[in-house]
Amino acid sequence: MSATPSSPNPEMYVLDSPYELDRWRPLAQWLLYVPHGLIVRALQSVSSVVFVIYWVIFLATGSLNRGLYGLMAMIERYGARSGAFLVGHSEVYPPFDFGMGPADNGAYAPVRLNLPDLPETVSRKAALNVLLAIPHYIVVAVYAIGAVVVGTIGWFSVLFTGRWPVAMRDWLVRFSNYYYRVWAFVTMVHTEYPRFGTAPV
Repeated sequence: MSATPSSPNPEMYVLDSPYELDRWRPLAQWLLYVPHGLIVRALQSVSSVVFVIYWVIFLATGSLNRGLYGLMAMIERYGARSGAFLVGHSEVYPPFDFGMGPADNGAYAPVRLNLPDLPETVSRKAALNVLLAIPHYIVVAVYAIGAVVVGTIGWFSVLFTGRWPVAMRDWLVRFSNYYYRVWAFVTMVHTEYPRFGTAPV
């Protein structure tokens, strides 16, 4: 194994694991992922409902609900950890960890997702963020198609060479950070309009 590389875009999502994996890993990790995949699917099935309740409470009270935000952050973090294992970004099996809150608790060292904390005050006009982000939804959807292609190529690369292509994995990390910038804007914890794209900071 070579030295662990640093994340190409140390914003919210940080990947801290070697690019090299055992070549049998892509085949085995898809099977090992199944329990996490079922949980991710269940969590994602309620995430939209949780967000709607969170948004309505903000619209009615002018305050962001810390408990619901912590739940949404947990759902994102659980998906990020298990997804990284699925595509072979780490050989370490992710924990069944449901820690709430925006700050990463360090339960899974290869992947850290530190989301913004709730701001002290938020203008009610931030409720419009969900609409203002529509252009980003389109860009993220297009990038997501590319991410599937890149992930598939990377999967086969590990299978045959035992190594993730550096540029491809780094791009996936940058795409993840772009997604979380948009997520933070839509959940109203960041009010500054997010920049487009996956270019490093």
